[in-house]
Amino acid sequence: MATAEPLLAVSDLHVRYGAVAALRGVSLRVDPGEFVAVVGPNGAGKSSLLLTIAGAVKPQAGTIEFRGAPIAGAALEAIVRRGIALVPEGRHIFGTLTVEENLRLGITVRADRRQAAADIEDSLATFPILGQRRRQPAGRLSGGEQQQLAIARALLSRPTLLMLDEPSLGLAPAIIDQVYGILAEVNARGVAILLVEQNAARALDAARRTYVLNAGLVRLDGTKDTLLGNAAFDAAYFGVEMAGAARP
Repeated sequence: MATAEPLLAVSDLHVRYGAVAALRGVSLRVDPGEFVAVVGPNGAGKSSLLLTIAGAVKPQAGTIEFRGAPIAGAALEAIVRRGIALVPEGRHIFGTLTVEENLRLGITVRADRRQAAADIEDSLATFPILGQRRRQPAGRLSGGEQQQLAIARALLSRPTLLMLDEPSLGLAPAIIDQVYGILAEVNARGVAILLVEQNAARALDAARRTYVLNAGLVRLDGTKDTLLGNAAFDAAYFGVEMAGAARP
């Protein structure tokens, strides 16, 4: 059951890139400590949703509230300071910097420098492969190791909400299992997660609730059991228009 006040509330969000409508009235919520997924095919608007919440894209219309306060249109750094961290698609690791230097980028918004430095050491212990390679250029890490680095860096800002864009992209199945194991541990510590995935089966397994996004619209939402038991799920995911669905 939803709490009286969600951690994150997105209502009627519209985003355009010139003449192209990326989001056409998206609404969703994430409750404190909840694991929520957004699935859909390429071009559904999933990345635009996360980038807009994170402050990297300005919405055309709609509201975004975090902890009851409006954040739509706020600067990216201000949103990070409020407690939202994004692991973007492609990880955005700085390959010429060392693992440790990449991690230090995660504490730039923090004023508690002594504790932040201690948190870096804790992070290197939590992700042992990063501890082993702390002085190596991050570009030498494998894809799975770079994903761990991106997650560890995001967590160093001490977010209340961690957002991830396609964390399994390009990874082998065994490494995907490892990454999702890390996310389960993060969520168990009380950090809410908003996950975007094209791999619907993986997202449905991990999340408490899932939204199906297609062509900039939320087509369905629910738990794994309700979505997989819904005859409209394939139509929603693969973009077949359903009766009453909004059109451009």
